Amino acid sequence: MTPTYHSIAYAGFEVANPVTLDAISALVARTGLPKNAVAVDIGAGAGGVSAALARDAGLKVKAIERYPDMAEMIRARAEAAGVADRVEVIAEGSATALDRFAPADLIVALGSTEPAGPGLRSADAIFTALASKLASPGWLLWGDLTWRGEPPEPLRRIIGATGDYAGHEGWQVAATAAGLEIVSAEIAPDADWDTFFGGADARVRDWLAANPDDPAAPSILKRADLSKATFDFGREWLSFGLYLFHKR
Repeated sequence: MTPTYHSIAYAGFEVANPVTLDAISALVARTGLPKNAVAVDIGAGAGGVSAALARDAGLKVKAIERYPDMAEMIRARAEAAGVADRVEVIAEGSATALDRFAPADLIVALGSTEPAGPGLRSADAIFTALASKLASPGWLLWGDLTWRGEPPEPLRRIIGATGDYAGHEGWQVAATAAGLEIVSAEIAPDADWDTFFGGADARVRDWLAANPDDPAAPSILKRADLSKATFDFGREWLSFGLYLFHKR
C-alpha cells in the first residue's frame, strides 16, 4: 500500500490526537457501560482507542475509518491486542455507517473530520446529529481542537478548511443545546500537544530521510511542512479539548 503522511506520522501512537489513552480510558470507565455494549469509534485513526475499548472495557466496537491505510492499521492493532473478534473495521465515511449501527451505547469521535456526515460542520449540527444516533441512555466521548482566544483570520481560515471549531465553552454550550449532559470537560495538557505533534513530525522526517526516492515522498513532504507550519504558528491559539457527554 502506498505510504501516506497519516500512516507514517501516526504509526507510533495509540491515539492519533494530542491526548493520552489513559485520559480516554478514564472517561470510558465513568460510563459504567456493561460488557458487550456497542461503541462506534468515528475516524478511528491509529486504532489504539478501538483496541482499548474492546480489550479493557469489553465493548463491541465498530471502528469507522475512511482511509484504507489507517483502516489496515486499526486491524493490525486489534489483532495485536487479541481483540480482532470484537473490533469490526468499517472502511467508509461515517454518514452511512452511523445509520447502520445506531442506536449506539457509546460514540467516540476524536479529531474526526465531519463525524456526523458531509456538510455538518458546526458544533450545533454535529452534536444534534450524533445525539440522535445514541441509545437512551447513551454516551458521547468527544475530543477536538479548541480555540483559546481569538486567532488571526488567516489561521482561522486554514484550520477551518477541515472543520469549524469552537472554544472550550462553545463545545459545551452546543452539547447542552443538543440535549446532552456535560459529565466531564477538560483541556489536554500542553505536554500532550507537544508530544503528539512533535513526535508525528519527527517520524515523517525520519521516513523522508530514509526514503528520499519514494514516489510518495514529495506529497508527504508537502503535507508535513504544511502541518508543521500551521500548528507551530497556531500553538498560541489552539488546544485540544476532551469531553464526556451523557444522553438520558
